[in-house]
Amino acid sequence: MDADKRLLLQNYLSNLHVNVIEAEFTKCWATWREIDYIPTYNKFYFIISGTGWLQIDGQNFYPEPGQLFLMPAGVLQSYSVINDNPFQKYWCHFTATVGENSLFDILQLPYFIQLKDSSILEALFKELITEMNSHDITAPLKIKSFILQIISYYMEHAINENITLFESQTFERVGVIINYINRHLNEHITVDGLAGLLHFHPNYFIRFFKTHLGLSPMQYINRTRMQKAKELLKQTDMPVTEIADLVGYNDLFYFSKAFRSYTGYSPSEYRKT
Repeated sequence: MDADKRLLLQNYLSNLHVNVIEAEFTKCWATWREIDYIPTYNKFYFIISGTGWLQIDGQNFYPEPGQLFLMPAGVLQSYSVINDNPFQKYWCHFTATVGENSLFDILQLPYFIQLKDSSILEALFKELITEMNSHDITAPLKIKSFILQIISYYMEHAINENITLFESQTFERVGVIINYINRHLNEHITVDGLAGLLHFHPNYFIRFFKTHLGLSPMQYINRTRMQKAKELLKQTDMPVTEIADLVGYNDLFYFSKAFRSYTGYSPSEYRKT
């Protein structure tokens, strides 16, 4: 994956929202079967033992123990037992969205990964299931944490196989805007100017941007400037005034105020930490 696409993907993932609908460990029953349906949620199947059949977008699979399957929302699917030794599996149904888009409409991943050591993943599923059945106040936070770890685990292993962004005019347009912002942080960037890059009306552009990244263009620009400033403060000895200028602030007072609002520290305090 080239640097521009990697940057685009990192920006999508930084705005990812997840929700777990169900999670369990079960042994499939004798009548476990559904043909040609399109779920509105994503599914993970982590096969522990047994046999069965899955069909995902016309592709047939006979999963084996130690394989983790991803079945994305909006894709035609089928499943069935095939003998008297059905699957035992951890599974969960979940949503993962960036703005109004499903993560797996943006990111193209293989439908399964083969694990050499399944102990880490099994522990994550056990923790997820425990929290799904918990009434603790912090359970929703832990649930999000565990599903994010499972998604990350899947992506990290899939990277060695095949992971790409779906090619579409929409994602190309978002990429154009993100790349422009990152390359012109030291300049005065306006919504009108960004909209003009895509030949959009500014009001439509704001809706378009928020739909795909979950925040407004100016929120994204300000966050990116602060992230860049943090990086420069940590990794260089540049004077704070020079860093402020590099991220688009020609007034040190306003830069320091914005930085403190974002991090809780002044730039000099942040550098000391």
